[in-house]
Amino acid sequence: MSVDPEVLVEMLKERLLVVQQMSAAQSWNLLNRQLAGGAEFEIQRIEQEIAATGDSHAFGHVIDEAHERLKEARAGMATCDAQCAALERRLEELDRCIATGR
Repeated sequence: MSVDPEVLVEMLKERLLVVQQMSAAQSWNLLNRQLAGGAEFEIQRIEQEIAATGDSHAFGHVIDEAHERLKEARAGMATCDAQCAALERRLEELDRCIATGR
């Protein structure tokens, strides 16, 4: 089945937009993974310091902040993962339409 060239151009433009959105979401996901890794590293360092000194009160606020950053980074990763999944489904749908000419 032949597809109208103008329609094909519009589908290809939409496909490009979806790919760009996926790339942006994946970049945010990578940033969130880096932030999570940094927070996990800081938590481990603080826990080691507490174990060495026995002074948990001095580190309480700092470790709470690190746990909050870790929580936010993980929430960001989950959001990005959901966005990527939806965009992947849209990309598959567009690819089917382009392949079948509809």
